[in-house]
Amino acid sequence: MQGIVLVVDDHKRPRRALTTELEDAGYAVVQAGSGGEAWKLFCRHKPNVVITDLVMPRGDGLELLSRIRVRSDVPVILFTARGSLQHAAAAFKAGADEFVASDETNVDELVELVDRALEGRRPEPSHPDLETRLVGTSESIRRTRDRVSALAPLRTPVLITGEPGSGRRTSVTCLHELGVTGGAEFVRIACESFEPGQRLPPTGAIHLLDVERLSRDAQAYWRKKLVTDEVFSRRVRIFASTGESLLAAARHDRFDSELAQLLERFAIELPPLRERPEDVPEIADALVARIGRDIGRRVRFSPAAKAALSRRRWPGNCSELARVVERCVAFSRRHTVRLQLVEEVLAEQEPTLAEIREQSQLRERESLLEAIETAGGNISLAARTLGKSRGAIYRLIDKHGIALARVRT
Repeated sequence: MQGIVLVVDDHKRPRRALTTELEDAGYAVVQAGSGGEAWKLFCRHKPNVVITDLVMPRGDGLELLSRIRVRSDVPVILFTARGSLQHAAAAFKAGADEFVASDETNVDELVELVDRALEGRRPEPSHPDLETRLVGTSESIRRTRDRVSALAPLRTPVLITGEPGSGRRTSVTCLHELGVTGGAEFVRIACESFEPGQRLPPTGAIHLLDVERLSRDAQAYWRKKLVTDEVFSRRVRIFASTGESLLAAARHDRFDSELAQLLERFAIELPPLRERPEDVPEIADALVARIGRDIGRRVRFSPAAKAALSRRRWPGNCSELARVVERCVAFSRRHTVRLQLVEEVLAEQEPTLAEIREQSQLRERESLLEAIETAGGNISLAARTLGKSRGAIYRLIDKHGIALARVRT
């Protein structure tokens, strides 16, 4: 079924003729003989297109159109055998998508107008390559593919945000290869070591990796490059990726505000794998096929093995899943990777006590730095934010080796 069409006409014979043609074209059709009846059916069936006669008793087409426009932007086609320029102007002013005035209205033409109205509302399909690179059927990953597909043909800068391992590099590669710069030079720049004045490609695309790590001078350089250098902006497309909100960093005076706003205009946030466990089996199948080809071993996961993979939270996202799949393929002595092997490999991935302690201390240090920076270096205010005493804050500063120049009492 292509969609639901509400046909409204007080004359039975032409209404039924149009209904028959629409049904032959694959549509489901709901019929009404007046504007009042049509409104009730519209609210009940939520049609994809409405095609209605203009002149009818008990609620004409314009009245129906006005009621529809209050709650929906669904395409509405008005037709009449006795139309005038005034009728057409009133129809379009009220929000009609099409207006047909003819004493010999052709049913085939009306069906074609319905086709065109629906075609204009259908989203462009994603590039087929995206489904093999950004794998999954969850709503969040489908939305990601749609946004990558929509932004790829443009020349505007695009920011990809997401946790490490969530597919930032892959998404940028898709934007480049499927977009206007596909086939041109593509350079990845590690922002942590970027220096203003560094040689840049004259055309093509640049991926700024971990853009939040740009130095202050480098941030000013890229802001000027993107805002004032029109020749550069026309010839080189900029992609950037980050694991944090640039706008939040700008509020804490850790990132150039104007550059943050420019990049965040067209940002795509990648969902972490833990929020889409239903995608894990499909991703695992895609990975086992690719890795199997690379290392020369054709295997597949058993249903129980894939269920075990789906139950894991995957803090390292798709990158962590890829490492587990690679070890499973390498260690499998059968054509099917079974549950026992998956459990063994997953057990090996569990962090040691030392790693847990290290991660905890890293989080503690980051939380302390953020509180101090948010407080403008005021230790008393930072202590209240963290719910600790001033003495405890000073001990943490000493523990983590934070320079006293960054704090004040």
